[in-house]
Amino acid sequence: MNDAIFKFVRPHFLTMQGYSSAGMEAGKDEEKIYLNANENPYSLPGLEGLNRYPEPQPLALLEAFARNYGIENNQLVITRGADEAISVLVRTFCEPHKDRILVNPPTFGIYGVYTSTLPCEALNVPLIKKDGAFHLDHETIIAKARDPENHIKIVFLCSPNNPTGTSFSHDVITEICDELEGHAVIVLDEAYTEFSNTGSMVKDLESTPNLIILRTLSKACAFAGMRMGCMLCADTDFIELVKTKMMETYPIPRLSIEAAFHVLSPEIQTIAKENIVKILSERTRMEKALSTNEHVTHVYPSDANFLLLEMKDANDFCTFAARNNVIIRDFSSKPETANCLRLSIGTPEENDLVLELLEKFSAQNTATTS
Repeated sequence: MNDAIFKFVRPHFLTMQGYSSAGMEAGKDEEKIYLNANENPYSLPGLEGLNRYPEPQPLALLEAFARNYGIENNQLVITRGADEAISVLVRTFCEPHKDRILVNPPTFGIYGVYTSTLPCEALNVPLIKKDGAFHLDHETIIAKARDPENHIKIVFLCSPNNPTGTSFSHDVITEICDELEGHAVIVLDEAYTEFSNTGSMVKDLESTPNLIILRTLSKACAFAGMRMGCMLCADTDFIELVKTKMMETYPIPRLSIEAAFHVLSPEIQTIAKENIVKILSERTRMEKALSTNEHVTHVYPSDANFLLLEMKDANDFCTFAARNNVIIRDFSSKPETANCLRLSIGTPEENDLVLELLEKFSAQNTATTS
């Protein structure tokens, strides 16, 4: 048991009895007859097998994830995307009306949303905007999280960060982990790491006892519609606690499980990596093209599959694009991303359409003002 993690688990979770489902107690074996889970014995046509509950954490799928990420199969929990892992971790560590998380806006809003549902609060240490990019204020993060009056249980770091696209230095993240060991748990959200030059910190799990990493198949593996991700931690006792006490009884649908085996196969992973290369090439092309447009005031450097753009009139352009059936994420009303929008990198044809719309938007505005 790793005290760097277990020290922060809410005490009642350590002693409470988790629910043991029929699937947990008996496992799944095609050779056996199961009359223990109140399942309907009659499959419907075309839906064969879906009358049976799936294994909550299928060992074969755990092994497939473990091979992909270079860890042991008892060092991960399968979740419905990274979002479920965020919710589980907030509930595991934060006492309502007392504890807080620390986040670095602008960042993924779900961290704060799940925290407020307990309810708990989020303490903001905004990213520093310098030299046309966003940077972690790591010294302030460390100081705020070490202060016992702030009651920080989790520091959420997203790298590459959503919506800025910024990857943060592994050395800086390691320093935060080292300085906060015994003070807080560090949750590193690596939803976009496959697109980055910086890469994953999975290899640092063993040497960083207070680090938990979140991964997902939604982005790089084009699997958003199946909701499949995982939580990685070197502490196998903590992973077992999450599996047995914190997760939903049957979290992963059978079809998602079957599809995930396909996605994690070497053949499909090869195709996924080829698609990443295409997306990165398009990101470079779009960055250059957008930088020359008179309505774009800045294109922030990105290590993800999207670009954060600062514009003279981001909200108006998002509205104009939507009227032409192109939906872009508008961040212009948020103080940390004033006049900004986030553009996901699409196919070359979709990206060309965005550039065409931007030219039409510019011409329309020029005509209006002349």
